[in-house]
Amino acid sequence: MKRLFTLERFAFVNSHGLIYTSTGIQTDIEDYPFDYQTLSGSSISILNPKSTDKKVIIALPVSIPFQGETLIASFMQLDMDELLSGLSLQSQAEGTTFCNIYTSDGIALSNTVLGGLAVEDNLLAAMENAEYDNGYSYTALLDDFRDQRTGVVCFTYDGIRETLSYVPVAGTDWMLTYLIRESVISEKIGSVSNGIIQRSILQSVITVLVLIAVFSYLLRQDRKNASLQLEKETSEAENRVKQQELEQRIALQEQLLMEERQREQQENLITALAADYWSVYYLELDKDMGVCYQSHTDLEDGFKVGDRFPYLASVTAYANKYITDAYRDEFLRFIQPSSIIEGLKDQQVISYTYTVNRHGIEAYEMVKFAGVRHIGENNNFEISNVGACFTDVDLETRKNIAQQEALTEALAKAEQANKAKTAFLSNMSHEIRTPMNAIIGLDNIALNDPDLPPRPESSLRRSALQPSIC
Repeated sequence: MKRLFTLERFAFVNSHGLIYTSTGIQTDIEDYPFDYQTLSGSSISILNPKSTDKKVIIALPVSIPFQGETLIASFMQLDMDELLSGLSLQSQAEGTTFCNIYTSDGIALSNTVLGGLAVEDNLLAAMENAEYDNGYSYTALLDDFRDQRTGVVCFTYDGIRETLSYVPVAGTDWMLTYLIRESVISEKIGSVSNGIIQRSILQSVITVLVLIAVFSYLLRQDRKNASLQLEKETSEAENRVKQQELEQRIALQEQLLMEERQREQQENLITALAADYWSVYYLELDKDMGVCYQSHTDLEDGFKVGDRFPYLASVTAYANKYITDAYRDEFLRFIQPSSIIEGLKDQQVISYTYTVNRHGIEAYEMVKFAGVRHIGENNNFEISNVGACFTDVDLETRKNIAQQEALTEALAKAEQANKAKTAFLSNMSHEIRTPMNAIIGLDNIALNDPDLPPRPESSLRRSALQPSIC
């Protein structure tokens, strides 16, 4: 941008007033004549207006995310002489006409007032000492400059009669002026008249030469414009590439930040879920490697958080040192990588309970393995990475064993009571059936006696009709 438009500076400003340039970061935003915080549209202003080294500042609002901040303004700094040379504000060689730009306060952007004739360094101050023709006044000139109106004024300054025409420059508080020195023009008209005859002879030749010169100038200008256009297109292409690279870097930074936040959330979740375990490890079974996420505080030779270790050798050494003989062989079979992978095919979590002997005390402990599945993986995916957790289940296991023993003892007592009841009923049935048979037999004999009185016979018959309890 600086090279293409011959700029002294091309910069961005963030919300804290830091200036980002191609050479570094600056903090002198207060020296610039625009308010970057309230900027709502393009702004053109002058830096060092009272100095001969004036600078043009063109600022406009932007909104660009950058390194966690927001760039809210952009501005260009252009040397005033460079701007004026681009606008071709040169006076005629004869000193009859002058083109210039003034601010609404009368400050000359070209550092020349009234074509260099005025001794004052301000147009309005110089015009205060001028004599005005009828219909023109200094007050009207001030009002036109203040209100940014187009106008013209005729006056005499230092004995020279002049006409000043002015128009406002849109988007600024500047006035573009055109000064004509009528006295000088009148003086030169006579000399021009005397040389008309001589110059008329050469007019045709001069015209041809001028046309040739104009044609040559236009050709050079066209080539220059084509070169500038090519440079501009090249610069725009480079800027687009840089912009795309910047956007890609910003997108990558945002992705990395999101991944970092997700990683922190996962670690916090793991820590919260691991609060019920003595130790937690991440295992890569296919590489026989493990990483400690939560250390076992009761082990003097245990791993620290973040330690990497060989999985099978470390767990085998732990089993040989702490696990009791009754459970050691089964534990070693359970923790084999092939056994873990096979068990996790059908279950999300597998576990094994065993006893350990530490500090002379036997206690129940449990190890759990859970497969690590990534998002989008189905249950048929063969697991090679697992999470391993060791936890104390001594109190719970002993409580379950006690309950099981109590249930077994209660069942044995219930079975013994049932057997006793069966024996009692069997014995009672036998003891009752024997006398009842005798009674029934005697009853039948009495009924067959022909001499039996009617009343006893009736009673015996009613008794015989009753169903036997046996």
